[in-house]
Amino acid sequence: MAADPDIKYVHVNRDTMSGNRFALPIAGYVTFVVVLILFAVCTKLDSATSLTVTTSDDNVTERKIVRAADAGHMMGSYGMLLDATAMCVMGFGFLYAFCKKYTWGGISLNFFICGLCFLWCQVATCIITSIFEGEFVKTEINIPALISADLVTAAVLITFGVVYGFVSPCQIIVICLIEPIAMKLNEHIVVHFLHTSDAGGSILTHAFGAFFGLGLTLGLNVKPAHIPPENRASNYMSDTFALVGSIVLWMFWPSFNGALLNDDITVQQRVVVNTYLAICASCVVAMVTSALLHNGKFSMLEVQNATLAGGVSIGMSCSFNVAPWVPVLIGGLAGALSSLGYAKIAGSLEKLGLMDSAGATQLHGIPGIFGALIAAIVVVSTTNNQYFSADTQWTVADDNTNG
Repeated sequence: MAADPDIKYVHVNRDTMSGNRFALPIAGYVTFVVVLILFAVCTKLDSATSLTVTTSDDNVTERKIVRAADAGHMMGSYGMLLDATAMCVMGFGFLYAFCKKYTWGGISLNFFICGLCFLWCQVATCIITSIFEGEFVKTEINIPALISADLVTAAVLITFGVVYGFVSPCQIIVICLIEPIAMKLNEHIVVHFLHTSDAGGSILTHAFGAFFGLGLTLGLNVKPAHIPPENRASNYMSDTFALVGSIVLWMFWPSFNGALLNDDITVQQRVVVNTYLAICASCVVAMVTSALLHNGKFSMLEVQNATLAGGVSIGMSCSFNVAPWVPVLIGGLAGALSSLGYAKIAGSLEKLGLMDSAGATQLHGIPGIFGALIAAIVVVSTTNNQYFSADTQWTVADDNTNG
């Protein structure tokens, strides 16, 4: 029977799969079984949902209990979880619809990466925690753990943006299994050994994801000259989809930066406010700069991406207690820097043989490094802030009043 011409299928880069139509199903099923087994071994229910009871004869039993939830706290955390998840699934998904040849593939593979990484990140957390603790420590599954998985998944999606269009789904599966472990390792070193605060992930998420992707392109030996121009072209419809993704990312970025700070509503509010101000500023300055660099016209690539640079650059300093004009300045500079990067630096990188399909270096890599430098300047120029690592333990005698 002839195929129905009205039925369309998502392009999955079949050429890179060596013509083997069973490569993805086999790899996918095997990966899922492995993830399922390790998920069962490496995770457990949140300990707050059970009560350990020791009887008089020293027998220890664990009983599940039901407790009244703090509705405000619970819904606040869940709301930010939804926002962060929406950024990964919808924001990045539609943003990667910019290429007309891979519009469906970009959205679909983004969706696939989210599903796999949301699960695998919990296993990766267990592996890295157990290595540094010296004993097997299961990951407790709760809302903060799910939010943490969103942040790690975002780094993988940023990497996907770098290699977008020239890797196969099977290669993407390998990336999804390796990068979360590498990121959790890097996170543990930066937070617990270097004692660095990075609430919004300027370095831990954005810069890491971008430069990990560049490393992949070098390892795969993919050069811009190897990619046919028609494979990188966009059209009116694909650019419109990508702009929708940018708007979704722009709206939910404050939640993304502040999602894990639900135990301190004062700091969380500061993060949300600072991020909101920074990303508003980057939106304005990026578009003005784009018009300056393109003879009074907007570049859609810069409107889709550089407008978000403020959310990246403010990530490391978003929890700092600074005057409101500071995040506005940071966001404005980030927007200008990112627009300049897309207009001028991207071409120079390609001449050097560095392939970056979605320009993640200009949105996540360079603004992430810029955000770290700005945070360092703020640290040395003011004493009206708390700059302590995530594992700092406080006693009653400690002066912890400056936040």
